[in-house]
Amino acid sequence: MTISNSAYIQLPKNNYKLTETIDRLKKQISTGSRINGFVDDAAGLSLSERLKKQVNSYNTGIQNLTDAKSATELVRTTYQETVNTLRQMKNLATKYQDSATSIEEKNKIQQQLLLLQSDVQNQFKNLKYENKKITIDSVKGKLDLSTYEDAVRMADNSALQMSSSSITMEAKVNLTSYAPGTTLDDRSLVLGKYGNYYLTINSTGSVGIYKYGTSSSGYRESVGKVSLGQDTTISGVFDGNMAKIYINGKLDSTFTLPGSGYEDREVDLTIGYENSPKFKRQFTGTIDDIRIYDKALSDSDISNNYKGSVTRDHLQGEWLFNDGDLNSVVYDTSGNNSFGTFSGHAQVINDSDANMNFSTGEGNMRIGFSTLTLSKLGIADLSQIQSNTSDKLDRALNLISSEIAKSEAVTRSLDSRIESNQKLMEKYQNSFNDIRSANIQEVSSQLTKLQMQQDTVADLLEDIQKFNKKTVNMLVSPLDISKY
Repeated sequence: MTISNSAYIQLPKNNYKLTETIDRLKKQISTGSRINGFVDDAAGLSLSERLKKQVNSYNTGIQNLTDAKSATELVRTTYQETVNTLRQMKNLATKYQDSATSIEEKNKIQQQLLLLQSDVQNQFKNLKYENKKITIDSVKGKLDLSTYEDAVRMADNSALQMSSSSITMEAKVNLTSYAPGTTLDDRSLVLGKYGNYYLTINSTGSVGIYKYGTSSSGYRESVGKVSLGQDTTISGVFDGNMAKIYINGKLDSTFTLPGSGYEDREVDLTIGYENSPKFKRQFTGTIDDIRIYDKALSDSDISNNYKGSVTRDHLQGEWLFNDGDLNSVVYDTSGNNSFGTFSGHAQVINDSDANMNFSTGEGNMRIGFSTLTLSKLGIADLSQIQSNTSDKLDRALNLISSEIAKSEAVTRSLDSRIESNQKLMEKYQNSFNDIRSANIQEVSSQLTKLQMQQDTVADLLEDIQKFNKKTVNMLVSPLDISKY
C-alpha cells in the first residue's frame, strides 16, 4: 500500500468532518428539522425565523378576529332580543288604541309597557364581552361631506312636520368651498325639507333661510358672511311673519315676511345635499350640532345654545354625530328618533378613536357600535301612550334592524379576514417547512453512505497505524550483520 504524506495528513481531517456531518444528519432525523442551528444554514435559518414570526402573527390575528366576531355576535343577538321586545310593545300599544279596550285593560297595558321598556334598558346595559363594554357612549364627531351627492337623509315623520309657523334651525358648519353659484347649484344646503324649510349658505357666504307658508316668501339672507375653513354656528328663526338670522349666537338680520303660516309637503329631511327637480345643492365641508325646533327661539335661547347650554323645549330633531365613525345610521338625540342614513361618501370624522381595535396579522381592524339608549330609540317617555307611540316603536324597530344588518355585515367581513389569515398562515407555514423540514428518507440514505465512507477511512487509518508500528519496530530492532 502506498499512501502519500499529504493523504495521510488529510485522512484524520476527513474523518473529523465525516463525524460532524453524521452527527448533524442524526440530529435531523431525531428532530425532523434540516436546520437545527446557525451552522447548519445561516441564511435559511434567518429566513425561516422571519416566516415563523409571520405565521405566529397570522395565528394571533385569527384569535383576535375570533374574539371580535364573538363580540359582534353578542351585539347581534342582544339587538335581536330587543327587536322581539319592541314588537311586543308595539302590539300592546296598538291594542291600547283599540276602542274596544277597556280602561282596566289599558292600565294593565301601561304597566306591561313600562316593564318591557325596563327590559330594553337592561339589554343595552348588559352588552359586554369579557366584562368589557363593546359599545361607544359618545365620541365628539362631525359630519364630513367632500364629494357630490354626499348627504344624510331622514325619512319624513310627524316630528319633522312642524305643527306651527314658528321654526328654528341651527347648525355648526365649516365650509371648504362656496357653491359655484349656477342655476342648479346656487347655494350650499346645510339642511332642507324640500319646499318646506331650509338652512343654507349662498355662493358668497351669506346665510340663507326659507320657509314655505301660505305663499312662498323666498330666501332671506344675512349681512354677515360664513368664512371658509372656520367653525361657524348659524341659526335661522321664523316666528309668524318675522324671520331672523344669527351667526355665532349673535343676531345678524331681521326680516318682515309677506305672510306667515306653514304648509308641510310630506318629504324627507336632507342634510348636505338637495337633489330635487330644480336644484342640485351640495355642501362641502363639515356640519355638526344640528337642531330643529317647532318654536321660535329667543335671542337668549340662541346665545345659550351657542355657549353650550342647550334648550330642549320643543326640540324636534337633534343630530350631534357623536356615536363613532362606524355606525350605519346617524342618531337623533331629541327623543323623536328621526335617525338618518348616509349616502354618497358622507362620513363621520372623530376627534378621537373609541372603536375597538383588533390586530389582524396585517394591520388593525376597527369595530364600533354605538351605545343605544331609550332616548335614541324615541321611547324614553312611556308614561302616557299617545297616538304616535306605535309610529315611534316602528322607527325604533327600523333603527335596531339597521344595527343588526350592520353587525351581520361586520361578521361577514370578519369571516373573510379569518379565512384570509388561515390561507396566508398555511402558505407561510408551508414555506417554513420547505426550508426547515428534513427529508428523512433522503437524510437516512445520505447518512448510510457517509457511515460507509467513515468505516473505510477508519480502516485506512488503522492500517496506517499498523504499518507505521511495524516499520518503527523494524528500525529500532538490533541489526544482525553476520549474515552479510
